[in-house]
Amino acid sequence: MKILLVEGITDVNLVRYIYSKMSDENSFDDFEPKGRTKPKIVTFENIKYREFRIINLNGQDKLKIALEDIIKPMERKITKIAILTDADKDFEASKQSVMKAIVESTIDSNKFSTFLTPNNSELGNLETLLLSSLDIDEILQLQCFQEYKKCLTNSIEEIEKRAIDKHEVEAYIKFSAKPRNRNQAQFSFIDSNGDTGLWDLSREEFSPIIKFVQSVFI
Repeated sequence: MKILLVEGITDVNLVRYIYSKMSDENSFDDFEPKGRTKPKIVTFENIKYREFRIINLNGQDKLKIALEDIIKPMERKITKIAILTDADKDFEASKQSVMKAIVESTIDSNKFSTFLTPNNSELGNLETLLLSSLDIDEILQLQCFQEYKKCLTNSIEEIEKRAIDKHEVEAYIKFSAKPRNRNQAQFSFIDSNGDTGLWDLSREEFSPIIKFVQSVFI
């Protein structure tokens, strides 16, 4: 069994999107939610390859619980355990938090691999990665958003960058020329019409996370 633990539903859907591009035989819908094993922790199982699973932690703070209560009891069946989480404001602190949870779980550390978004080397999160893949100067709604962002950062003391980034991603999605009647990143990869075309996985910014996901599901 190969399991990838992620922070939230947008991470789940990005992983599903990357997986769907790995082969013509793969589909975004191959991973289906199979219920909650713990409050708010949801497991997505692959209907074609039953050994593939994605676990939505719904928050990095639930990693320790998931490792000890969900992963540990079936450790013998698992060959790979991957963890995808945000680097946030302190890369080393985030990395050490993940490593601490791994050590305390007493699960064989050789089974683990980790990745901190946006690119496993810099500060930020999933929104940072998504925005980095866009040519802001060529996207009208994002040009407009820069004035809004400037006003917010100049007017509100200690405003959280992550909140601004999230709204910038939402502005890109909401006012896309497609158009798409969505404004949340979790719905921006695949919708009822198929691939939205909003994200170009061939961009080099996606390369590190794509390689990580491929290393899990191969």
